[in-house]
Amino acid sequence: MAENGISATEAAEAMEVLVAQECELRYARRFGATEALDLGVAAAHLASEFSETYTVTITRETDGEVAFQWLGEGKGARNLVFAAGKRAAALASGHASPWTQLEAIASDKPLDEVWAHVPEVCPACGAFPIRVGDEWVATIAVSGLHEGLDHEVIVRALEQVLGTTVPRFAVAVA
Repeated sequence: MAENGISATEAAEAMEVLVAQECELRYARRFGATEALDLGVAAAHLASEFSETYTVTITRETDGEVAFQWLGEGKGARNLVFAAGKRAAALASGHASPWTQLEAIASDKPLDEVWAHVPEVCPACGAFPIRVGDEWVATIAVSGLHEGLDHEVIVRALEQVLGTTVPRFAVAVA
């Protein structure tokens, strides 16, 4: 069992779920300012379903500019720093932000190095690639919840705007 309570087998299974989510949760034609607004508002509207608030940031990857940002009550600079770190982890791995963490656990590698650069690079749940077809055009990042719920907000918001459903992790991924 890894330090965070997930076995190597569970981590490998979570990676498979993550790949399935990334394949299904894609835009078919475009992702521009209107789509960023729709997705961001959908993610923000989910806040009433959680006991804590969070931040939502959508960043265009063509120029690194923020296309949408929302800060729930009581959230601010600290959450934005972690959201940026989750985005950096996603971009570094080519997948959603917990990929590097899951990959290390699945390979029975120590997690010290995975977590060595937090908050600049934060391989925890909460950043997800927004793709149009196979092109990564933006990243949505959520920060403020715990136990993988940042990822859940993203997945539920994408499911809502894209009109689909995807599989979920069988274990809690941080």
